[in-house]
Amino acid sequence: MQAVSIRTTQNVQLEYPLAGVADRVLAYIIDLFIVVSFFLVVQLFLMTMNAGLGMIGNLLIGIVAYLYRFVMEVFFNGQTVGKMALSIKVVKLDGSTPSIAAYFLRWLLELIDFTITGLAVILIILTKNGQRLGDLLAGTTVVKIKKISATNMQNKVLMDPVDEDYQPVFAEAANLTDEEVRLIKASLKAFREDAIAKPITILEDKLKEKYNISSELTTVKFLYTLLRDHTYYVSK
Repeated sequence: MQAVSIRTTQNVQLEYPLAGVADRVLAYIIDLFIVVSFFLVVQLFLMTMNAGLGMIGNLLIGIVAYLYRFVMEVFFNGQTVGKMALSIKVVKLDGSTPSIAAYFLRWLLELIDFTITGLAVILIILTKNGQRLGDLLAGTTVVKIKKISATNMQNKVLMDPVDEDYQPVFAEAANLTDEEVRLIKASLKAFREDAIAKPITILEDKLKEKYNISSELTTVKFLYTLLRDHTYYVSK
């Protein structure tokens, strides 16, 4: 699977798997179904109320329905209902959160991307970072995001909740696997209950080596910080 490398504001290089063409097209079809359904339901309701709106009214309803994808991406962190269903989202290539202007540019160019037969699909396949025209101009792409598994959900429940303004220390914590989280928790428990230090020391070394992390924190604080950062990322 193709991946895109994004350098975060913490100067950390992260890799995200690019959303496939099939996922993106299917997400678009789901969203299109929602848009069309909204338009038809409103029309049906008005017909039952004998309140026809005429051409201008229909145009206004159409504009409201068409704004759906733009509004969803702005308020739901780069996702629409279709994207949520396929576990994909819009991200900036520089690692920052897309601005309203970036979302608007993508939305504005959808007419070109999707009304010209095959243009979006061709560009997604041919461009390095899987970008359609709107993505190229907005500096964005669409990536697969990690589903919150039962293990991750348990981790969120067991860990203290993080504040909305919490600032993660290690961006690499976003890439921890479920197994690594389980091992961190098990080794910390062994240290806390039986004063067994070897597991946490070994785990600290392996995680620092795997994710290229440099830290002066003590072993216990380092591992707890990783867990809190991971909780922060999986809750987003």
